[in-house]
Amino acid sequence: MEFFNRKPAPAYCFLPTASLRTLLLLLFAIICCPVNSFAQGEASGGRIPTSPTKPKETNTTPKTSTAPKRSTGLDDISGKWWTTGNGFGDSELVISQSGANISGMISFADGRTGTLKGTLVGKRLQHTWTSSDGNGGSGWLELSWANFLGGAWHNARVKDGSWTLNRIEGQWCFGGNRSRVRRVTHDAQGRLTMVTEDGTQEQGHMEGPYLFLDLDGQSIKGDMFYKGNRVDFANGFFWTWCGR
Repeated sequence: MEFFNRKPAPAYCFLPTASLRTLLLLLFAIICCPVNSFAQGEASGGRIPTSPTKPKETNTTPKTSTAPKRSTGLDDISGKWWTTGNGFGDSELVISQSGANISGMISFADGRTGTLKGTLVGKRLQHTWTSSDGNGGSGWLELSWANFLGGAWHNARVKDGSWTLNRIEGQWCFGGNRSRVRRVTHDAQGRLTMVTEDGTQEQGHMEGPYLFLDLDGQSIKGDMFYKGNRVDFANGFFWTWCGR
């Protein structure tokens, strides 16, 4: 009876020794497989994902753009100007400028001389002037265009005088071509001298605000177009202002 009450031995007890060794190796391989696969991912060049890191906060403030500064410089009105006007008379005015302070020497066509003093505020010159015959006055001149000053003046005798200044002396480009420059100057009587690009000297004259070229016995009238900084001549040619 004791023989029949014994519990049956486990199945692996009946396996041969070689089979038992094989079973153990198989179990060991199953257990180690995930670990090896994890390690192989690193060895083959892959990267095992890690938990994301929170970016570091910085205390830098964003750069703000600033508007460009506008130039506050005054216009340069220094140099020689041809002048005409109501009750003033033809003359040349040579202006010297130091910042906003303006001074000038006047040479009248009739031989008189004079002085000018003033202050340039924006584009307006507030001034006083005197002449060698005891005359004088005060007023203003506005720089409407680069080559034009104009305005009013008055004194005890003249209540509504006007004064117009043209910048004639300088370089003018024939037909707007910078390789064909005319260097132009004038005197107090309005006599013009022009030197062309090849050194040829030509003559002309001023009559009020108009410029005349005296060529081959002819006087060709030129009309100042201040807004375009040019002189348009009656024969169809023109000059453009190329600077001093």
